[in-house]
Amino acid sequence: MSDTPKSSRLLRQFSAFVGVGALSTALDYAVFFLAFQLLGLAPVGAALIGYGAGGVLNYVLNRAHVFKTERAHRAAFMRFLAVMGVGFLLTGYAMRVFTEGLDLAPLFARILTYGVVLIFNFTAHRFFTFGSKPRP
Repeated sequence: MSDTPKSSRLLRQFSAFVGVGALSTALDYAVFFLAFQLLGLAPVGAALIGYGAGGVLNYVLNRAHVFKTERAHRAAFMRFLAVMGVGFLLTGYAMRVFTEGLDLAPLFARILTYGVVLIFNFTAHRFFTFGSKPRP
């Protein structure tokens, strides 16, 4: 067992998750921006396409760098897809509330939506997808 306190390991794991999330979010937002601004897709549809693109990168990086797991790729990926499905619904709902209900600018609404989904994703991936503990 490691001499590092559990809270310190958890903080490092969350920080790594946020770092991976930043990269995934950059891809997500770039795809959203291109789909919305250049292709003219509706904000909700563009956000969901971006979410899917960022999600694939997120799985690969989280599995390799954040969550220590012995769960097989197939099992972990199926669970990841389930969490992504909930995140997908949360993304769509939040975007609709922010853009249609609160009449916020779509680009700003997308940034707020990331905050809505962050804690859910970390908790779900840590306990459900990867069944992991913080890396030592």
